[in-house]
Amino acid sequence: MQWSPDRNAGFSRADPQRLFLPPIMDALYGYEAVNVEAQERDSGSQLNWLKRMLAIRKESHAFGRGKLSFLRPGNRKILVYLRELNEEAILCVANLSRSAQPVELDLRKYKGRVPVELLGRTAFPPIGDLPYLLTIPAHGFYWFRLATDAQAPAWHTQMIVPEEAPILVLFDGWLSFFRDKVVPWRMGMADKLRAQLENEVLPRYIESQRWYASKGEPVKSARLHDHAIWDAGGGLSWLLLILEVGESSYFLPLALGWEDDEQQVRALAQSTVARVRQQANVGVSGDAIADEAFCRNVVRAIGEGRVLKTERGTLSFTPTQAFGEIAGDDLAGLGLGQLHTQATNTSVTLGERLFLKCYRHLRAGINPELEVGRFLTEVARFPNCVPVAGAVEYSTGSGEPTTLALLQTYLPNQGDGWSYTLDYLERFLETQLGAGEENHGAYLLLIQALATRTAELHRAFATVSGDPAFDPVAMNEANVAAWKESVRKEAGETLNLVRNEDLLQRREKLLALIEACAGPRGPALRIRHHGDYHLGQVLVASNDFYIIDFEGEPSRPLEEARRKHSPLRDVAGMLRSFSYAKWSATRTGALDAWEQQVRKAFLGGYEAATQGSGLFESFDDVRGLLKLFELEKALYELRYEFNNRPDWLQVPLAGILGLLEEGK
Repeated sequence: MQWSPDRNAGFSRADPQRLFLPPIMDALYGYEAVNVEAQERDSGSQLNWLKRMLAIRKESHAFGRGKLSFLRPGNRKILVYLRELNEEAILCVANLSRSAQPVELDLRKYKGRVPVELLGRTAFPPIGDLPYLLTIPAHGFYWFRLATDAQAPAWHTQMIVPEEAPILVLFDGWLSFFRDKVVPWRMGMADKLRAQLENEVLPRYIESQRWYASKGEPVKSARLHDHAIWDAGGGLSWLLLILEVGESSYFLPLALGWEDDEQQVRALAQSTVARVRQQANVGVSGDAIADEAFCRNVVRAIGEGRVLKTERGTLSFTPTQAFGEIAGDDLAGLGLGQLHTQATNTSVTLGERLFLKCYRHLRAGINPELEVGRFLTEVARFPNCVPVAGAVEYSTGSGEPTTLALLQTYLPNQGDGWSYTLDYLERFLETQLGAGEENHGAYLLLIQALATRTAELHRAFATVSGDPAFDPVAMNEANVAAWKESVRKEAGETLNLVRNEDLLQRREKLLALIEACAGPRGPALRIRHHGDYHLGQVLVASNDFYIIDFEGEPSRPLEEARRKHSPLRDVAGMLRSFSYAKWSATRTGALDAWEQQVRKAFLGGYEAATQGSGLFESFDDVRGLLKLFELEKALYELRYEFNNRPDWLQVPLAGILGLLEEGK
């Protein structure tokens, strides 16, 4: 074994002339070129490759103990076999030829599972009824874990209408659902069809959606609270629904695609609500946000300031002052991008110019994202946000309108800060960890830029404009006392819910820490703030950051998101996000030093960028508030993880215990 490029390849200190068998001196394969020390430094070396392979193999008992079964694909140059042990299944695919090869695999037995490539931990599209297609480079191979607990890639879309989708038999287009809009002898048919829609079709669809708020709870019915049939002419029409599901309201626009329009059917396949039939015509009904014509007409209606009457109210399409500059004149030339579904909304791009966000889970009151977007676009002119072009709002004539959709500028980007950070940490763990002193220089510079943009956002919110919803107000002792009381209450709720022994034993220390968080001695401001600030709420573009999504925390009322508060709440949210990134990359302590460096860089950058801003007298004067809000955020996370992701309880729990240790 050639250990190093040192004398005698590192395995002997003897005189080279006295060796019984001299080491290899060849220029290509000699010990100075090929040795363990050099290969350990090279992440792509054969040695490190073999170490990774052995580590992956040790993670799964199925490799050594599982049942072995061979698949026989049509391409005989591909070797395919499965190792199965209990519920675990490992799929191994190897190309035995010297050229790239395609292969189709019959994996219907594992329908719904997500293949996760074991070397890179990359999730592939889920397995369906059709043969699973793979392309493998020359002499290449894949090891897949056929996972039941992994999510499909975010970019994956279903392009085939599911055969199990329910069937709706229409007799008069959209009017078929409404007894007061059809001829008298068809009223019974309309009642029956509407009952099928409300009690069978929509509940089944809503339960499967990511934006359904009560995940895991069955939907018994989805009542049509209000609706509008939007006829745009030229045979284009859509059914816009405001639905009542339990105590929540949802917005769902529906489009139709008939079999003679194959492109439309394919577009709606990824969001199919039901298959439809009307006389000899068959087709699908799906979410209209996937319909290019619908999205274009929404943009056009916003530009024209159109108003559409519903059964109980109105839909208002309203532009901002920036609409003309953002939207331009050539809407027909903008192609529709892929759908992206988040926790409360669905979004789509039009060309590389417009970004249309459709809100699903509706919350009563002024939408902070629209309100803040208008303020930052038209008043503060903050350059590192996404400008707002307009909105669609629903009103019944009483109370504030409800925002159904938001139109913004599309910002070409490298992804959000969360995915960028996880990619960086993955590269670091593969290439630098253990190779000497850690060097995060380039990433830390980026984090300092993020801190600067965060401070600039807060300075923009402190702009005095004469608008009482945004003008900053002075912070006082009563505010600090109220915040402490709120965190004390949340601490009690959390301890009663989670019942963790480590926390219960430290209950008094936790309450004492809350009390010890000192408010500022000098002047400080309360301003509007982001409200749900973390790495997923910033886009990375050209080594800079753009701040998005001003809705506030989804589980809190909209009114709370509009309330003026300390800007330190946003800072605390970002610090907690760094902790989540560390634990997402690895559940070991390998990245503890990284987290500390990132926290220091972010806080240092924020402190420098807020000097002289008037937000507070000095950053040292508000460190007590920062600790209070970081504790508040960790308590919120602990309750969320307990109710939704018990496997992640360790992350906020470690944060709370860490703050308690600091407070000693």
